[in-house]
This record gives sequence, C-alpha cells and structure tokens, in this order.
Amino acid sequence: MSKVKKLKSQSDDSRRIKLLIKRLYNKSAPLLLCEGLLFGVVAVLMFLKPVVALATLTIVIGVALILFGLYRTISGFAISRSMGEGWLDIFFGLVNVILGILFCIFPVGSIISLVYIFVVLFFFKSLATLIFSINMLRTKFGHYKLNLVISMILTLLAALLLVFPMAGAVAMIYYLAATLLMYAVADIYMYVEVLKLKKLV
Repeated sequence: MSKVKKLKSQSDDSRRIKLLIKRLYNKSAPLLLCEGLLFGVVAVLMFLKPVVALATLTIVIGVALILFGLYRTISGFAISRSMGEGWLDIFFGLVNVILGILFCIFPVGSIISLVYIFVVLFFFKSLATLIFSINMLRTKFGHYKLNLVISMILTLLAALLLVFPMAGAVAMIYYLAATLLMYAVADIYMYVEVLKLKKLV
C-alpha cells in the first residue's frame, strides 16, 4: 500500500515538473528568441552603419529628454498649484525639454558635445590616477610600475579622444553593439537550453 502511494506521489511530482517546464517554455522561449534576434539585428546594423546608429541614438535620447522634461514640468505645475512649491521641477523640466529639442535638431553636434563632456571628465580622472601612480613610484609602494603604465595609457587615450571626439562617439557605438551582440548570444543560448529541456520531458 505504501509502495503504491509512493509511486503515485512520484508520478504526481513528475507530472508537476513536466507542467512547470512546459509553462516555462511557453512563457520564456518566444521572448528569448525575439529579444535575441532583435538585439542581434540591431548590433549588426550598428557595426555596419555606426554614424547612422549614432544619429538615431541621439534622436532617441532627445525624445526621452523631451518626454521626461514634459513630465517633470507638468508634475512641477501640479505641486506648485497645490502646495506652492515645485518651481525647481518646472525649471529643470523646461531645461530637459530644450536639451531634448537640441538633440533632435542637431544630432551630430549634440553627441560630440556629450562626448566632449565625458572625455573631459575622463581626462581629469586619468590625470588624477597618473599623479597618484607617480606618488606611489616615489614611495615605492604597491604595484606602482603597473599602475603607472595603466595611468599613462589612460591619460594618452583621454588626450586622443579630446583631439578626435568623433572617434570616441563611434567607439561608444561599437561598444554598445558588442554588448547587444553578447546579450543576443546569451538569449539564443538560453532559448536552445529551454528547448532541450522541453524535448527532454
């Protein structure tokens, strides 16, 4: 009697596991496949047409800034009406809207300006790292030789990006494309694994 109950319990568990795997496949497999294909196609397009991708990315950022700015401005007006505050939200909301419009009208100029801002920050960070490495070299503390070499390379790279900002923008697109391609490969791999699991049960 106990053996029959045990076999029935195992059969119920097996049926439940099969049902869970089928549910997992039905829910996640189409999403993984579509996401993987979408990321893959976008990554390939970004590799083939980096300047077009850069302009598109700038317009997307511009639209996002406009929408966020409008939301912040409207919420600022709502707060100022009810509580007499929110003027800071209105100000920053309008600034976001103006920036968004500029991004949409002048995509290439906007992205180069953005790259310049990041490169200047990167340059100062690289210089700070270089000064720190020189101080380490003076005191003969830690892995100063490796740190010095890395900080010199970073400073040189930052200086080159300051001179050639468009190269930095295109490099950013290639980096995004490589990241999307890795996500696409991961999604397709997960899809194959889920498919194998479904076939197994």
